[in-house]
Amino acid sequence: MTAPTVRSRLTTALEWLALTVACMTLAWGPLAQGSTFEWGFSGLTILGCAALALTLAAIAARGQLTLPNPWWPLFAALFLAWVWRSALTAPDVLAGERWAGIWTAVLGVAFSLTVLARSHRRQQIVLSTLLVTGGIAVTLALLQQRSMLIPGYSYLNGVPEKILTGPYFHPSHYSGYLITVAALCSTVLLNTRPGWHTLPILALAAGVQYTNLFTDGSSIPAVILAAGIPLLVWLWKIRPWVGVVLSAGAAAAAAWVVITLATPQGQQTFDAYKTRLGIDSQNLTGFLAGRADIHQFGRSMWHAHPQQGAGVGQWGTEFQWYRPEGKAGISATYVNYAHSDYLMILAELGTVGAALLTLTVLLAMYRRGWTVLSLSGAAILPVYLFTGLYDSHLSAIPGTMIGAFALILGARAATTPDVRIADETTPPPAGIDLHL
Repeated sequence: MTAPTVRSRLTTALEWLALTVACMTLAWGPLAQGSTFEWGFSGLTILGCAALALTLAAIAARGQLTLPNPWWPLFAALFLAWVWRSALTAPDVLAGERWAGIWTAVLGVAFSLTVLARSHRRQQIVLSTLLVTGGIAVTLALLQQRSMLIPGYSYLNGVPEKILTGPYFHPSHYSGYLITVAALCSTVLLNTRPGWHTLPILALAAGVQYTNLFTDGSSIPAVILAAGIPLLVWLWKIRPWVGVVLSAGAAAAAAWVVITLATPQGQQTFDAYKTRLGIDSQNLTGFLAGRADIHQFGRSMWHAHPQQGAGVGQWGTEFQWYRPEGKAGISATYVNYAHSDYLMILAELGTVGAALLTLTVLLAMYRRGWTVLSLSGAAILPVYLFTGLYDSHLSAIPGTMIGAFALILGARAATTPDVRIADETTPPPAGIDLHL
């Protein structure tokens, strides 16, 4: 057996192993109770970091790295360097290292997918993993409704009499995860020909929206929105000018809704209809007041540490130093995270960390191609940017972060032929080739 053949087989084996571990991570994240408890948190870190390590080993064995867009991985590496610096200099180093591990796993899996999922076949494997995981999550929620719970899982009071949480502990976290699944279903239906998969995807889309209505959470409207945004993305693909016009109209309509909800009359109108959306626990006025109380912690932490932040993973202890004196209600209770992706990043990683993550996301929009995965990532981004105003799905819930960032960052254009990375008949190239 010649040396090129041995190297080729080793490279292929490493790549398939890395892709398998990456897909396992995508499934583990949401199904391990959102990876918010210790066992799920650690499992996600181990699997995601293992996927990254295997991908780097495959790159080394291959001797070449070809990326259609090397810019987002570059800024992701800079962001991770900043995260680990923050962790190692934080007041609670252990908590910082744990969350630095999560960010490494999340961005590492996204990088693994952009390197490994080059062909249509491999992208279908990733897509199938995400859809099957979503199907399992919805099935667990439907079983919950029939009082069939998973032994060993923790459940919030009110499950299943009042709320459904699927594999997650909290209904709002489950609803936040459903944003990704809803967008995936709509994107597949819009961008593939009808076939054997159509009815199962329609059933999953219906299950997503049905169980979403039983979460009594603030992200219920976002899940409904996530099912419709792929239509705009699809129009951008086939008729760009139509996509531009409709996107502008949608943005204007969204601005009108936000302005209207800021008025007392608008809030009263929303409260009159909110039960039809499955929102029963509080009115809009109370929700906005509660979020304002929580958000003052994040703003205060950021103002106290504007450049570097208080430290990654430090929210749980540091926010209490900024509790207002004589404050009652939510401000007087324990708040586990910022309930805003923007404030969570700014409070813990400062302006520098927020800028690096923003550049990473923006640069990932360059040269994405028109695959189902890349279109799904483009569809969920504006929805999560919206929910980031009042929740922390992409900065505090690891099980939701892993799938969302995989689609937003890791999706790429597929090569036309489904070829192996290293051809056994051709000697492996000698240098590192970074193509723009």
